[in-house]
This record gives sequence, structure tokens and C-alpha cells, in this order.
Amino acid sequence: MGQERRNIRHRAVIVQRVIDGIVQNPSVTLTVKTMQQWLGVPMDAAERILDRLASSGLVKEVQKGTWARGSLASGPAWY
Repeated sequence: MGQERRNIRHRAVIVQRVIDGIVQNPSVTLTVKTMQQWLGVPMDAAERILDRLASSGLVKEVQKGTWARGSLASGPAWY
């Protein structure tokens, strides 16, 4: 089996940072460029992150290229 090329720990830290930033900030708006700058990741990674956040319902595209917190993130805590 091949060696994993991704740094799983670093990736987990970024994922948690994104989720915390979105859930704790109801007025957050994101673009690929702001996501790239905020996280210090390449543009293609920022696009993938936003796509996955949108497919999960955590963010929704409110206008072309701009995402805001989705209804999933604004609901009551389930924990």
C-alpha cells in the first residue's frame, strides 16, 4: 500500500478551524479567495473545501462565488 501524501493531522486542524469559524460567526461570508487567505491553502483546496461545506449544508451560495452560513449551522446544538 502506498504512503499517504496528505498530512492528516494538519488537515483535521484546518477542518475544525473552518467549522468553528462558520458555526460561531453567523455573519460570515466566504469566497474562494477569502478561504484561501484565511487558511493559507491553495486555491483548488479552498474550492474543494467550499464545495464540501455547501454539500453538507454548513454554507450556502448566496450569490455567484459568495457563500454564507447555511441553515444547518444555525440550528440548535445537537450535542
